[in-house]
Amino acid sequence: MDVRVGSEAKGDCTVEVRRGRAGGIEVETKNAELLGDGLRAVATETIAALEAEDLAIRVADSGALDYVVAARIEAAVREARPETEPIAPAVERRASPRDRPRRSRLYAPGNSPRLLAGIDIHGADCVLFDLEDSVPPTEKASARILVKHLLASVPFKDEVWVRINPLDGGGRDDLAEVLRGRPNGVCLPKAESAEDVRRLVEELSDLEATLGIGHGATWVMPIVETARGVLHSEEIASASDRVVMVAFGAEDFTRDIGALRSDRSLHFARSRIVAASAAAEVQASDTVYADLENDVGLAEESALARELGFDGKGAINPRQLDSIHRAFSPTKEELAYARRVVEAAEEAEAIGSGAVALDGKMIDRPVLERARRLIAYGEQLAEGEVAK
Repeated sequence: MDVRVGSEAKGDCTVEVRRGRAGGIEVETKNAELLGDGLRAVATETIAALEAEDLAIRVADSGALDYVVAARIEAAVREARPETEPIAPAVERRASPRDRPRRSRLYAPGNSPRLLAGIDIHGADCVLFDLEDSVPPTEKASARILVKHLLASVPFKDEVWVRINPLDGGGRDDLAEVLRGRPNGVCLPKAESAEDVRRLVEELSDLEATLGIGHGATWVMPIVETARGVLHSEEIASASDRVVMVAFGAEDFTRDIGALRSDRSLHFARSRIVAASAAAEVQASDTVYADLENDVGLAEESALARELGFDGKGAINPRQLDSIHRAFSPTKEELAYARRVVEAAEEAEAIGSGAVALDGKMIDRPVLERARRLIAYGEQLAEGEVAK
């Protein structure tokens, strides 16, 4: 039976490995005069890298970018010949700072070239390619290969993450593939214990050594989305120095505890995750907001999340980013007050006074430290370290 990978959707292509035929490449595209030679060149290069010149390959293009064509060919060849070695692209990616602002994490399904195309231009602080919930089981193998080629081909200016499947449910295969594309971090779904995080860290360390990646270069974001995970959120947040943020997944959590999704039903879980993250000195990111048509609801939930202490929020569509960024960015008034607090503290220190007062109110050390952090955070945003 022939092997077929990909789809006829816009921005994708189908690749068939035709068994029992002499080797060769057949390319089909609506604009053969303009695109045919380029498609054939990509196919030839990819097949050579896979040492599969003896296979009969047919590529039917629907406007796919070069990396999509290469990924679909690799997936088809490796399904036809499981012993084929994966392509290991040459990738250079600047390591991201541990404490960079992460106001938003924008999810994109790892199996959809159309939705992945241009995902880097929307200004999300973290782009997150999903290999878990949004990818059907039959497409997971080809999706992880597609994400690897995307990571290797696009010069992302901000952080890029991959959400893998649970380690015992395909996650190890995900890691072995996508780490070749050098993501800044890996998201672990349904984290329920420190041991879950440590197992992931062990896998990352082994793969980094095998692939020649600097030890510890890959950050970890556990996603807490079960009752057990919420109750163990403190140990999860502090399980490894690689953990830089803990994210909350409300949909699975409410299903797990049998609750309706509301601010009241989520309050305990949210507060516990924020407190655990603060104790471990890592960031906390609130759950996604699923109603794309309710901009007011998104703004209100984002404001609530910031009030509770979250540092950012998940997004499932680029149109949600502006509202999320507004909620988690300091206002001009907040920055102005923070500067006045710091100035008052500096003036008190200059005259040898241990007491700091502003507008008739005493300023204690926690307020001063918060003001300093807010100013530093605002400077990071102003310097363009993340998208506005």
